[in-house]
Amino acid sequence: MEPIEIVRHVNEVNEPILLDDSFNLIFWILMGANLVIFAIVRTTNNGYIRSLFMTALYNRPLNNNLSDRLDLRHFSSVFLTLTYFFALAPIIWKATNIKEHIYMLYLAIILLVLALVKMGFIALLEFVFNDQRGLQEHRLNHLIFFQIGGIILTPLMIFTHYVSADYVNLTLTIFAIIVALLVLAREIQSLIRAIQFRISMFYIILYLCTLEIMPLMVGFRVFVLDNGALN
Repeated sequence: MEPIEIVRHVNEVNEPILLDDSFNLIFWILMGANLVIFAIVRTTNNGYIRSLFMTALYNRPLNNNLSDRLDLRHFSSVFLTLTYFFALAPIIWKATNIKEHIYMLYLAIILLVLALVKMGFIALLEFVFNDQRGLQEHRLNHLIFFQIGGIILTPLMIFTHYVSADYVNLTLTIFAIIVALLVLAREIQSLIRAIQFRISMFYIILYLCTLEIMPLMVGFRVFVLDNGALN
C-alpha cells in the first residue's frame, strides 16, 4: 500500500461517525422556531417560565393559581406549548430510522393533532359530566407539562444532534426516560387532584386505560416493535 493511501486509510478510520453529518433543514427549522418562541415568552411575559416550573413543582391547584403570570390562554403560552411537539417529533423521527427529513415535520403535525383530539375529548367529558373539578385541572396540567417538556428537550436536542453514532441509542434512551418522567409526573399530579376532588375511582381507571395506557401501548407497538426503534 502506498504511503499516501495508508495516511488516507488512517484518517478514514479515525474520522468520527456522526449521528447525521448532513444539514437537516427541517430539524433546524423546528429548533429555531422553539428558540424564537422562548425569546418571545421571555420578552413579552417575564416571569412566566419560572411560574410554570413552580406551579408544576409544588402541585398547586390550577384553578386557583392562574394568575397573570400563568395565564395559559395567553398567546405566549399557546406558542410555548408547540415547542414540545417540535422537540418530540425529531426524537421519534430518529428512533424510527426514517431517512426523509420532511417526515419530521409530518410527525410534529400528527403529534399536535393527536394532542388536540385528546384535549378535546377531555373537554367533552367536562361537558357530559357537567363537572369541571378534576377534568379541567387535568387538561390544564397537560398544557403545563407540554411547555415544560419543550423547554427541557429543546436544548438537549440541539446539543446532541451531532453526537457520535456510538451514543445514538444512549441519547434516545435518555430522551425516552425524560419524556416518560414528564408524563408520569403529570399523571401523578392529576391523580392526586382527582382524589382530592373525590372523583370516582372507576372513572379514573376508565380514563387512564382509554386515553393514557392504550395510546402508549399503540405508540410502543408502532414506533418500537414494528419499526425496530432503539435497536
